[in-house]
Amino acid sequence: MAGKSPKGPNKPSAYGSAADLPSYRELTQEIQGFKLLTLFIARGQREEILVVERQMKRLTRVVDDFYERLGPRNWIFHDMLSVDSIEQLLAETSDAESAEERLIEMYRDPETMKWWTMRLRSYQGLRERLHQIERAREHYDAEQYDSCVLHLIAVMDGFVNDFEPGERQGLHSRQPGEMAAWDSVVGHHMGLTHAMATFTKTIKKRVGEEVFELYRHGIMHGSVVRFDNVVVATKAWNMLFAVADWATATTKAAETKEPEPSWGEIWSALKRHAAYNKYQREFAATTVESSDPGFATHEMVVLASEFLRAWEHGRWGVVAKFTPPILRGSKSDGEAARSAKETFEGQRLSDWTIISVTYDQAITVEITVQAHLNGQLADLRFRLVFWTHDGEVGIPGQDEGSWSLAVWAPRTFLQSSA
Repeated sequence: MAGKSPKGPNKPSAYGSAADLPSYRELTQEIQGFKLLTLFIARGQREEILVVERQMKRLTRVVDDFYERLGPRNWIFHDMLSVDSIEQLLAETSDAESAEERLIEMYRDPETMKWWTMRLRSYQGLRERLHQIERAREHYDAEQYDSCVLHLIAVMDGFVNDFEPGERQGLHSRQPGEMAAWDSVVGHHMGLTHAMATFTKTIKKRVGEEVFELYRHGIMHGSVVRFDNVVVATKAWNMLFAVADWATATTKAAETKEPEPSWGEIWSALKRHAAYNKYQREFAATTVESSDPGFATHEMVVLASEFLRAWEHGRWGVVAKFTPPILRGSKSDGEAARSAKETFEGQRLSDWTIISVTYDQAITVEITVQAHLNGQLADLRFRLVFWTHDGEVGIPGQDEGSWSLAVWAPRTFLQSSA
């Protein structure tokens, strides 16, 4: 993903509030127009419009409250973070220190980090550094925080350097204002640009006491010597995800402005947004076990069996059907099959049995399996995610779409060995 800094009206600067984002202001104007329209026609749709409006106001409140509480500690609200989880975190804590502890707990969840780091594969420049990112995650899980930090600093510096080839400046050599993100929550005035001031701060004199900020200059030049803790390591992850959002925002801002969508297109998008929010609110986690009647013919058991059978017998074209959309991209069927073979052939699967299927989140299903992997009896666990044909998360049973693997790495399926 080569980028180019935008010029003209899309040249970014920090936003005072999430309500100042261009997309928020534009959608607010459109909602006001629809509300006026429904005073006269389509009155039955007015409640749906009000639901979307309430959701937008809620998003703004959560983002601004996050930055008020945690921005001074250099935490950044990025797109990987769940609005629901952050809203709950803020409601259940009363001060910055306890909120920070809860936020770190979110990052410490291995399944969450697998999902978040997998999504980084969609970025050119991060794909090439995936081995460093995976190594950083291994060290983070093992509480080897100093080495985790060093890996992530190298990833961020290199990614930013590659992102804008004409600039050839790593993250460490950027001024805070150069990292302003257009139309993104990381572009909040207490977001990425604020954290950059600490990241690039020059520290020449040795600091002997333990630090809890990501002082890149001092860490890399050896003047900050005690940074081996979970706070600094988690801030490094937090900044990496924010930098990825900055790259997305920079690319978006530099693109030629597309024609304005029609009212029909806007209305369809609003209705779908409201429907998805309603689906999320009404979702309840459920588990189906192998001892339950009709288990073998359950939709997700049949689907998971198709994947496992194809993996076992090396039918790589079928395995490729389960490639996450962000990794499949524009690959031909043959290219996707070769990619599946490269990924899964080294892990030999046999004698598998599906134990349970759990609908644990609105768009994900967790499959637990007992199998032989490379000749050893093991418990496996993997997730399937429902995506629409246009690459958006979908509503199972309502949208046109398909299920694919959440993480395209079979070694991460291994839970324990017997």
